Amino acid sequence: MKPHHLVPWVLCSALLSACHEAASHEHDNHPAVPARASADHSAHQASASPETHSGHSIGDMPASASASAPAGFAKFNLEPGREAGMGLALAPVEERKFQRTVRTTGVVSLDETRTSHVHSKVRGWIERVTADFVGKKVVAGTPLCDIYSQEVYAAQLEFLSVIDQTRSQSKATGAFGDAERAATERLAAAARRRLSLWDVPSSQIEKLEQSGQPQRTFTLTAPRSGIVVSRQAIAGMFIDPGTELYVVSDVSKLWLLADIYASDVPWMKVGTLASLTIEGMQSKPRTATVSFLPPTIEEATRTLKVRFDLDNKDGLLRPGAFATVELQVDLGTSLAIPENAVIHAGNRDVAFVVTGTSVEPRAVSLGPVVDGYYRVESGVAQGESVAVGAQFLIDSESRLRATSSPGTGHVGH
Repeated sequence: MKPHHLVPWVLCSALLSACHEAASHEHDNHPAVPARASADHSAHQASASPETHSGHSIGDMPASASASAPAGFAKFNLEPGREAGMGLALAPVEERKFQRTVRTTGVVSLDETRTSHVHSKVRGWIERVTADFVGKKVVAGTPLCDIYSQEVYAAQLEFLSVIDQTRSQSKATGAFGDAERAATERLAAAARRRLSLWDVPSSQIEKLEQSGQPQRTFTLTAPRSGIVVSRQAIAGMFIDPGTELYVVSDVSKLWLLADIYASDVPWMKVGTLASLTIEGMQSKPRTATVSFLPPTIEEATRTLKVRFDLDNKDGLLRPGAFATVELQVDLGTSLAIPENAVIHAGNRDVAFVVTGTSVEPRAVSLGPVVDGYYRVESGVAQGESVAVGAQFLIDSESRLRATSSPGTGHVGH
């Protein structure tokens, strides 16, 4: 054989030898498994429970999706004797009377229905002030100030002229005289009515008619009994109908306006009982009931001004005093579970109902939490027990069972 024909043959022999050595090495490291052993291993793999694959089981029940379990959770059984070690505790689902205490602040205010704002109905000047300080007690008809008005003075002159004409016609006879006298009397009544509408006191109008002399000023009087709570009237000042001269209020009855925040507004109703501790009052707290709920919320404070009516015949309450308010809101009777029995899973609330060793997750519809208890609208029944301890362990196990249930795959091996 020629030398150049030996090269391909040598290369092929070397390649076959290398493949043979690799196959022998693989056979030595991985001895053949008997056919029966291989079949047993396959059967063991097929019958192994999902809990064995997870490596974190606290129960002995194969994972199964409960019909009542919310999505992402599964019912399971606890291993006997594990409750104490887990720190698991149970609380009964039972009816409970819900009462919420709302604490807020308020201010003693004037009773708007017993308050009058005093204005002059004509332009003029104040010549004398009688009610000359805030806090002065007045009764209805008490003089407040004297006002000079050109309009009122001219109306007095007109009234006196008509009165004189009426008197001169009183002796006239015949149909013509009677008609003329009736017309003059109507003019006199109109002039008298004008003065009255301008708040000229009736006593001053009578005096004007009797004396026949016009008065330079007329007196503005108090429209109601009470105290002067505001005064802008000053001697010598010019006024018009838009000028507020006095505010007079009857303080034998007062209001207390309390701020109720928007979260507590749904629980407010007329008649709700409250305890009021008022600044400057050394006696025990007063009790009162809500008398009015306004239809609008204050934009600046985002609160509802709840009103209480207060009796102040003894005069001890003063407008402007602060108060601490405690309202006892009755929310009725309903099923209740402890606050720590609930797991908040996104936009769902879940509680775990425990029956013997069985743990069943339930989606629950909850109302407000009051004194550590949720008001339950649906999801659990009276007489059942819910888990209030080991919540994170139970939650994790239930989610894990749901994930590793048949058809969803295993979480790990």
